[in-house]
Amino acid sequence: MRILMINHEFTITGASTVFLRLATHLQTQGHQIFLFPCNPADGPIKSRYAERGIPVISSASLADFDLAIANTICAAGMVLKTGRQLKTIWFLHETEIGLNILLKNPELAAAFQLAAAVIYQTAFQQDVYKSFTYNLDPTKFHIVPNGVDISSPQIARHKIPAKTRPLRVVQVGTIEPRKRPGDLIRAVALSGLDIECIICGKFFVLEDEARNIAARAPDQFRLLGETKEEETLGWVESADIFCLASGSESQPVSVFEAALLARPLILSDLPGYRGIFTHGRNCLMFPPGHIELLALTLRNYAASPNLRAEMGAAAQQTALKFTNAAFLKRFDTVIGTVTTSQGQPI
Repeated sequence: MRILMINHEFTITGASTVFLRLATHLQTQGHQIFLFPCNPADGPIKSRYAERGIPVISSASLADFDLAIANTICAAGMVLKTGRQLKTIWFLHETEIGLNILLKNPELAAAFQLAAAVIYQTAFQQDVYKSFTYNLDPTKFHIVPNGVDISSPQIARHKIPAKTRPLRVVQVGTIEPRKRPGDLIRAVALSGLDIECIICGKFFVLEDEARNIAARAPDQFRLLGETKEEETLGWVESADIFCLASGSESQPVSVFEAALLARPLILSDLPGYRGIFTHGRNCLMFPPGHIELLALTLRNYAASPNLRAEMGAAAQQTALKFTNAAFLKRFDTVIGTVTTSQGQPI
C-alpha cells in the first residue's frame, strides 16, 4: 500500500518516536511510506526519516494513497481533510490536554466521525473523549498500548559522565507546563539531598522560580535539551531515580523505558497509570503539583537502597509486558480491519 503518515512535529517526544517506529515497521513490510508533518519546523526526528529513505512531503494528492495514519490531537485538522477522501486512522496520545484543545476548538471534534479508526493507549484515555464519541460506532475505537524494547547497543553509555554527587535523578520530557519539570527542580532543592537533577527534553518554558534555582546551582541541575535516543537512554540507565512529575499523561514512553531499565520510578498519581503502575508495588507516587510530597518521596528513595532495588525490579517486570512487537501486531490488526472493510470515507 501507499500510506500517508501525518506527523505532528519533528521534536523528540514519545509520540513522535513511536510514530517513527511504526513508519519503519510498515516500510519493512513493503509498504510505500510518505510523511507529511503538520508542523514542518526542523527537528532531530526529521533526519531519522531521511536515514530510512522515507520522503517528507509538503503536499499530496490524497487519490494517490490507500491509507492515512494521523498522529496526535494536533493532526485533527488534517483528519478533517483526509477522512472525507481516504480511510484514515487517528492515533491519539493525549488525555486532558487533548480534551482542552477540543473544548477550545469544537469544530475539530468531527475528526472522530471522519476517522475510519481511532487508536488510544489506555481505557482512561478513551473515557476522556467519551462526550465526543458516545454516539459513534464503538468498533472504530481501539486500545493499543505502546511497546518498548531496548537493546544494549542502543545505550550510549560512553557519553554519560559519572555522577558528581551520591545520587542522580533523571526526568525525560519537554520542558513545558504539562511535564512540570519545575516541580522536580523545586522538590530537589527542598529535599536538602546531595543529588544531581538531570532533565532531557526540548526547552519551551520554565517558571522563574525553578529557572532561578537551576541557574544558582548549574553543577546540580542540568537541563540538557533534546538528546539523541541512545544518549537519553544512557542518562536514564545511569539514574538512581527516574521521575516524571507530569500533570497529564496517557502512556509516556520514557516511563516504560526507565522501568525496562529497572530504574526506581517516582510518578505523579495520574489516572492513565491505573492498572499498570501502583504506589508501593512498582513505583512511588505523589499528587501532581505537590512539591513537598515529591521532596519527601525523593528522601524515601535516598534513604533506602533496598527500596530502590525493589521498586526498580518490580517496574521492570511490569514493562516487560509492553513489547514493541505486541504494539506493532495490534496496530497491524487495526490497519487490516480498516483496509478490508467495505465502508467508504464519509
